Amino acid sequence: MSNSNDENAYRNLAVDRLRPKEIHWALNHDAVHGIAYAFNNPLAVTQASDDPNDDRKTYLVRVKRDDLAKAITKINEWIVENPGSAGMAAYGFLRALAREGLAEHIADDDDRR
Repeated sequence: MSNSNDENAYRNLAVDRLRPKEIHWALNHDAVHGIAYAFNNPLAVTQASDDPNDDRKTYLVRVKRDDLAKAITKINEWIVENPGSAGMAAYGFLRALAREGLAEHIADDDDRR
């Protein structure tokens, strides 16, 4: 049985518009960011748009808040040290992660009614 403290330690994120090379980078560089567990076992994966030529996908993942904060910092550092195509894939992953990961959606008492 989980308690509210456990629930507050995690966030559900919709990481939108990830390209195949970006998710591939993320899954193969867990040593850099430490959140591949969320993308290896996503809650859901769906097409990012209705365009049949668009290969981007949206990943709904559950990640520990502390891990997310550390991952964003670590990926930024890795990108600076690794320019080129791998750095661009990392940047795309970071961009998609940061779009949702940096925004905190917390409902206050008025929003719950």
